[in-house]
Amino acid sequence: MSGRASAAGENDRADPVATNHCQFNRNMKLNSLFICAASALLLCGACDKGDKKVEPRIVEDAISINPSTATVGSKGGDVPVQVTSSGAWSLSGEGNDLVTPSAMKGKDGDIVSFKIKANDQEVDRLFTYTFTCGKKSVPLKITLKKKAPEAEAQLEIYYPELSNNLPREGGKVTVLVTSSKAWTLEGESDFVTPSALSGEDGAEVVFDVKANETDAEKIADYTFRMDDKQVPFRITVAGGIPESIEITSKPELRLAYTKDERVAVKLTTNVDPRDLSAEITGADDGWLTWSIARPSESGGNMVTAYFSVRQNDGETSREALVKIKGLKKGEATLKVTQLVKPQLTAEKQAYFVGVEEQTLDIPVTANIEFDVALGESGDGWLTYKNYADGVLHFSVGALNGGSARECEVTLTEKNAPDNAEPVKHVVRITQKTKGLIEKVADMRASRCYFATLSNAAALNNLTAGTMEALVNIQETRTAGSISTIMGIEDKFLLRLGDVGVPWNQIQVATSRGNRTNAKLTLSELNRWYHIAVTWTPSSVSFYIDGKFIHSASLALNRGVNLGSTFTGNESKFSRAFWIGYSYNADRYFPGYMSEVRIWNRALSKAEINSENHFYSVPVNSEGLVGYWKLDGGSGNTVIDSSPSGNHMTGQINVRSQNGEQVGDPGMHYVEMSLP
Repeated sequence: MSGRASAAGENDRADPVATNHCQFNRNMKLNSLFICAASALLLCGACDKGDKKVEPRIVEDAISINPSTATVGSKGGDVPVQVTSSGAWSLSGEGNDLVTPSAMKGKDGDIVSFKIKANDQEVDRLFTYTFTCGKKSVPLKITLKKKAPEAEAQLEIYYPELSNNLPREGGKVTVLVTSSKAWTLEGESDFVTPSALSGEDGAEVVFDVKANETDAEKIADYTFRMDDKQVPFRITVAGGIPESIEITSKPELRLAYTKDERVAVKLTTNVDPRDLSAEITGADDGWLTWSIARPSESGGNMVTAYFSVRQNDGETSREALVKIKGLKKGEATLKVTQLVKPQLTAEKQAYFVGVEEQTLDIPVTANIEFDVALGESGDGWLTYKNYADGVLHFSVGALNGGSARECEVTLTEKNAPDNAEPVKHVVRITQKTKGLIEKVADMRASRCYFATLSNAAALNNLTAGTMEALVNIQETRTAGSISTIMGIEDKFLLRLGDVGVPWNQIQVATSRGNRTNAKLTLSELNRWYHIAVTWTPSSVSFYIDGKFIHSASLALNRGVNLGSTFTGNESKFSRAFWIGYSYNADRYFPGYMSEVRIWNRALSKAEINSENHFYSVPVNSEGLVGYWKLDGGSGNTVIDSSPSGNHMTGQINVRSQNGEQVGDPGMHYVEMSLP
C-alpha cells in the first residue's frame, strides 16, 4: 500500500513504489561492491600456482534491477534504473508514446534512464518492462499518476507507504501532488523544511527532515490546500532511545570504616560507560568520590561503576546520596553509608571456672550488634542466656569428675559491611579444678627490666646456672625475626630465631658464640612449652618439656653476669637484663610467659621433671636466685619471689620513638589455668 491522501476522501490502490533517489544510489553502491567482490574471487581462483588444470567455471544466468518499481507524478519525469547481471541483457516492453528508455540492451552495471512524458489522462497509467539475461528475467513497473480531472475540483497527494515515518536520524520524504488547480502548503516546523510551499498539478514536494536529538517522538503537521479542499500530511520522527540506568547490585551500600579505592556498583545501562558520571550529595569533604565506570566482563549492557572512600576516623557513621547519571535524563540513585570502626571485645579472652554449678558474666565492649554462638564442645554444660547492658550471661553446669572441658564462644558481627567480612571475637571458657597458675603475662610489645637491684651479686659470676620459662606462642613471625625470652644482648641471651635461624627455633646467643639446633623448634601455636637451658663452664644444654634435646660446648669459665639495670638508655657498653625484649622493640616475645626463673646451678634432668616443677617451685629452693612468676601484681611492679628480692619494672606498648626504644608503665595479664 502507498501513502495516499485525497481531499475527496478516496483511496486509490497502486503498486508500491520507491522514488527516493538516495535509496537508489545506496543500492547502486551495494551492487557495485558485489560485482567487485565477485571479480576479486574469480581473480584469486586464477592465481593457483599448482600443476592442476583449471576447468572453466559455469556461470549461471542472473539479473537484478534497482528500483524494480517507480511512481512518477502526472507531469512525468525520469526514472534511472541500475542493472546488475551475469552477462549481456536486453529490454522488452509494450510500445507507447509516453515512456522512452535510454537503451534496449547492455552489460552489467549499466544505468538505463526511462524518460516519462506528462499524463494527459485522468487515470493512472502502468507501464511494464522486462530485463532479460539468458534464461533469467526481472520486471520493471512504472506508474504515471493521473492528471487532475478538468470537470471537478480534485486535490490528492501520494507518497510511499510509511515513508512519512522516519527514524531518529531524519531523512527526506517525497510527496507527489495531483490537483486540478494551483495549491498551497501550510504548516511550520523547526525540524522540517519543504522544497515548495505552492505548486500545480504533478508537482513533487520534498520534505527535508532533521535528526531528532531528543528522546521524545517529534511530529510535524502540514496541510495541502486548494480553495476549499485540503489534505492533511503528517511527518513523524522517532525519538532517541531513553537513557536507562539501573543499579543491579545493592541500591543501599553499607561500607566499612576503612579506606577503599575500589567500591564496585553493578549497573545495567544503555549509556556508554565513558558518559556516566555521579552527582554526590553529603560528601562535600570528599570522603566519597566517583572514580570510573567500565564495561563488565559479562558483556551486554552490564557496567561496573567504581567509587573511592576515605577512612572514617570519626565516632559516627556518615551518609551520602549518589545519583549516577548519563548525558541526558537517565539516572539511578544510590545510598552510601560508611560505618565507624567496629568494636567487639570481651573483657578477657579466656575464662576459667571451677567445677561447681554457677553463672558466668562476661562484660563486652561493642558498638555493633552481634550474634553469639557456642561451640559443640559446650553442649550439656554451658548455656548462653542473654546479652543485657553490655554483659553476656551464661550458666555453667557442675563438673562431676572427669577431665577439664573447654568451649569457644564466638561473637560475630550482624549486618556486616558490604565490602568487609564480619568482625569476630572468640572467648574461651574452661572448666576445671583450680590450677597452680591462674594468670600469665602477655608479653607482646611488653618488657621487664631492673630499675634497681637489691642483690646484684646473686645474679653475677654464674659459672653454672639454669634459665627456665613457660612460654606460649600466640602469633607467627617472619623469617629472620628475633623473639626474646630473657637475658642480656651480646652477653647471654635466651631467644627464638635469628638471621638464618627459623623464627621459632630456640637459640642461646652469647659473647662467646651462639648455640642452637634444628630440633629446638617450638612448632605449635597456642601451646605451652617449658624451656630450660643449663650451663657449666664448658657447655650449654637445652630441654623442652623436660626432655633433653641438645647440648653444645661453650666456654663460660668466666661465668655469666645477669645483674644489670636499665636507667633509660642502652649502649653497646651498657646492656641491661630484660624479659621479653632485647636491643629494640621489634624483638618482643609473640605470646604469653610465666614462671621465669634463674638458678645459680645447673639443674639435673630429674629436677626439671620433678612433680609440678614446670608450674611452681618452692621460693626457697637451693640455688634459686631469680623467680618472676608473672602471675599478676600491682601496677607495673613484677615481683621477684626468690630470696634475692630483685623486683622488676614492667612496660607495655613498647615502641621505637624518635630513635629511642620507649614504653608505658604497666603489664598485660590474662587469665589462665595451668596445668
